Amino acid sequence: MKNIINYFYNMYPNQIHQTANYYYFTLDGATYVFFKCPYEEKEITDIYRLHLTILARNLYVHQIIPNRHNELLTKVKNDSYILLRKTYEPSKIEITDIINFSEININQYSNGSNWAKLWSQKNDYLEYQTSMLGLKYPLIRESFSYYLGLAETAIELVNAQEKTSVKLSYSHRRLNLSNLNFNFHNPLNLKIDLKVRDAAEYFKEKFFEGKAIDTELSFYFQTVKLSTYEYIMFLARLIYPTYYFDMYEQIISGKVKEQELNKIIAKNQEFENQIKKIYNYYKSFLHLTPIEWLEN
Repeated sequence: MKNIINYFYNMYPNQIHQTANYYYFTLDGATYVFFKCPYEEKEITDIYRLHLTILARNLYVHQIIPNRHNELLTKVKNDSYILLRKTYEPSKIEITDIINFSEININQYSNGSNWAKLWSQKNDYLEYQTSMLGLKYPLIRESFSYYLGLAETAIELVNAQEKTSVKLSYSHRRLNLSNLNFNFHNPLNLKIDLKVRDAAEYFKEKFFEGKAIDTELSFYFQTVKLSTYEYIMFLARLIYPTYYFDMYEQIISGKVKEQELNKIIAKNQEFENQIKKIYNYYKSFLHLTPIEWLEN
């Protein structure tokens, strides 16, 4: 890999270190990370433009380094790699970081989220895929309908909302706690979406990592000014089981053992209770379309 870095980037580090998922090295006091890019050229071009906009505002984001041919992706044995220069990596990410990031004004608005459409398409795809699994993944077959039901509840909540103009924000594709310190400022993890996206994903991640979230939830609701639409979208995002569907895809691709699902399944009732607490809190000041399983 050293020859690749030397040739394509005109960089000559003394050592290049390898981990399971990436290579890294230091040069002139800066740390660089070289890893496989999961996106096609068009997608990475859009990401590159977004990251330049963020850098121009003097905000933290790891810098994408083009190669000597001014290309964003470098081919290594038929795989596409990308090089990032770390700009900042906090020791930990807390709810205040999520709030501050989501409140950055980007002066963009949406006439309505497309979450329901995307979720419906994903449901249809996964439902078909599950029907084709046969007997290979018994735990998936036993548990899938429950999480599909959660997803349908989230879609129901979104579809019940009147489309409205809502402020957009810098957000993240995922907020996995295991690598959040790096990925919070990873440009490949950034996107533009509703400001409640990150908070909902953050709380789901913490919950399924076995961490208490009530105190930070209260702080979030007391601190952040949300419209009725945003309150409902936060709840929908919290209910939608990204954690299950992400693991489902990792199992199918052979990256995770199916038995890992048991850790999620064991928390079903506890998570339902958490959702009901938020739902009942909402009922004290919002008019909600009743959802039967949350009313019980």
